[in-house]
Amino acid sequence: MKSVEQEPRKNLWSWMSGWLKPDWLFVIMLFASVFLAVSDGLQTDVYQFVPPPLFPKLALLTGAMVLFSVLATLGAKLDRRHLDDYMFQMVANGAVIAIITTILVNMVWEIASGSLPPITRNDLIAVMMGSWSLGYFFYRWRGLNA
Repeated sequence: MKSVEQEPRKNLWSWMSGWLKPDWLFVIMLFASVFLAVSDGLQTDVYQFVPPPLFPKLALLTGAMVLFSVLATLGAKLDRRHLDDYMFQMVANGAVIAIITTILVNMVWEIASGSLPPITRNDLIAVMMGSWSLGYFFYRWRGLNA
């Protein structure tokens, strides 16, 4: 008779990460970016009866996003060929830190918008550049496995 081994109980995080694949997360982020791009155009002024045309803005933003994503992918491919793998991993991990930090800073600013001064696009670019640098140097000093 065969003994049936029980699987160890998975914690919530491993269950969620098994169910929520990165592909799905990026699909959700893609749709969220389109919504964010057009949401400003959906808000109309009280005296304006016709909403501004959304298609040209959406088409331009989508075209620019696709173009620059392709160029960034090709640039990363060149970087990967000419940099050693360790250096590429530090730069890439620093970029992930920058994206997460920028999203979280923007989220906190939106939540507390009544008590904080307004944040501008330039502020967010500065946060992204600074956190990318800090992320890179963190991995540079501590190593990739820290």
